Amino acid sequence: PGVEVRRPRCHSYENSDPGSMVNLGGNGVDGGSSEPSSLLSDSDKRMLLFLLGICCAHLVVEGFIRILPNLTISKDPSFAAHQAVFLVSMSWCATYGCWLWANRASEIKDRVYGYQYGACLLAEFNCAFQGYDLAVSIVVKTLRKADRLAHHTITTILAFWCYHYHLLLYYGIFFFGVSEVSSMFLAFVEFFKEFPKLRDLSLNPCLHQFNELTRMIFAGLFLSFRVVYWPYVSMQFWADSIDTLGGENPALIVELIFTLMANIGLTLLQFFWGTLILKQIHKKLFSQRKFVRATDAPGNDCEYGAISNGDEMSATKLSFTEKKGNLNG
Repeated sequence: PGVEVRRPRCHSYENSDPGSMVNLGGNGVDGGSSEPSSLLSDSDKRMLLFLLGICCAHLVVEGFIRILPNLTISKDPSFAAHQAVFLVSMSWCATYGCWLWANRASEIKDRVYGYQYGACLLAEFNCAFQGYDLAVSIVVKTLRKADRLAHHTITTILAFWCYHYHLLLYYGIFFFGVSEVSSMFLAFVEFFKEFPKLRDLSLNPCLHQFNELTRMIFAGLFLSFRVVYWPYVSMQFWADSIDTLGGENPALIVELIFTLMANIGLTLLQFFWGTLILKQIHKKLFSQRKFVRATDAPGNDCEYGAISNGDEMSATKLSFTEKKGNLNG
């Protein structure tokens, strides 16, 4: 009496390696505690601390940019601060997620309800970051796009369920960690969109080459991890979830079904972003560029991975002008 019992958390301890378990405490269930649960579990508190730290980091970076505008030359301090926080956060998620996927995921015997401390920590951080990203995307006009808002809203909910109920922590390692490998380079893609002069070939040839390199790396990683590997992991996730739902007395049925539906939407979103990248690759490799001048090519960026700085419109205008000049001559 007086103890809140979440079946998946109890279930995870009964079916997992005791050596890999860590007593989180604070919820009346983890570690077998018989004390009444508090309003916030230790996982909730850690998530809020992550959120506070991320928001403080954003405010510090944005304040620095606003205080020294001539040094940072940013036309949108809020956007630039977001990109700095995004780079650091996604680098940690990707690095830690890949390490967990390679070394600790096998400890989770039950891929639906199983528990692993590192996976829980990753879900807590991702929940905090996605919540922050959602708020910033609403406030900053540059980031206020329908696909971003939908993605961040759904991901925040899924990450909360993941760490709070210990639901699908095994798959959380991939979706909240491994899949973010490409996001590290996305930060550079967005950074050079914010500072177009830095990628200008005539002004900064080294940075221009670095910009092109990061775009290529981002495109390759995104297509590999989010267009090819993502559906493979999703099929395994669906098989495990359907098997669990068809079993005896499954827990968190509504949350599990919602996660399955969200996986369909997020997978289609990866394919949509992937098509944008493929179009840019095709343009880069096969478009006619003989009329394009470096000074007439400001760039034609899409949010998720434009890799070509060519501008066919300027090439068309230039061709038309030359022909008109020949006729007048």
